[in-house]
Amino acid sequence: MKIEVSDATTLPEWLQPHVSEGSLDLGAVPPPENVDGLKSTVVNLRGQLEGWGKLGKHPDELSSRIAELTEKSKGNGKGADDAQIKLDAMALEHETQNTARDDKYNKLLTRTSQSDLKAELAKAGFVSEAIDMVANTAMGRLQFNEDGSPKVMTFDGKPMIGNGADHGATLADLAKELAEANPFAVKSLALSGGGKPPGPNGGTPNQVTVTRAQFDSMSQSERSTHAKSGGAVKG
Repeated sequence: MKIEVSDATTLPEWLQPHVSEGSLDLGAVPPPENVDGLKSTVVNLRGQLEGWGKLGKHPDELSSRIAELTEKSKGNGKGADDAQIKLDAMALEHETQNTARDDKYNKLLTRTSQSDLKAELAKAGFVSEAIDMVANTAMGRLQFNEDGSPKVMTFDGKPMIGNGADHGATLADLAKELAEANPFAVKSLALSGGGKPPGPNGGTPNQVTVTRAQFDSMSQSERSTHAKSGGAVKG
């Protein structure tokens, strides 16, 4: 079995000697003691080939094709128009693939950060019934750095100061702030017997106020928890 390889230097050193004329001959590769590296390499190569296969071109051939169409599009007449149409279609396909990839990446970052935030809320003492609601509401305060790490913002859209890198806030800092803002939902402040701690208004519990849009985005169980905890809806 042979796999086309455009750059042998991207392979592990023990595989490079088996590349000849742009192809890796897997049949000539002796079985290594640990095959995990080989399996990973084959999977990656197959992924690359499948990706280019969707475009129907090898990277070098694709670049040549783009250059050819670009040159034709500079002319006049139907041939130039057809070349430009093909270039536009290729650009659109590339943009669509990148958008889909970015969307999946952003969703992964959001899920991961939300899970990490819930863990920090639990550490901060939030009762389990309130964690999902508080985490979902607080996700609007998270952005992401270029390396994918969460960036905590204040309510007015400025970077929150905390104990993280470059004095930025961590998810633990955010959880602490949320605990201070929502004492009714924190175990350490809960009254015995399941009651709520009195608020400043003659025994009325402290309330969490969310916007109508935030409330509408909650699930039925989250709305129920919000209502039971004395939360309010604004707007």
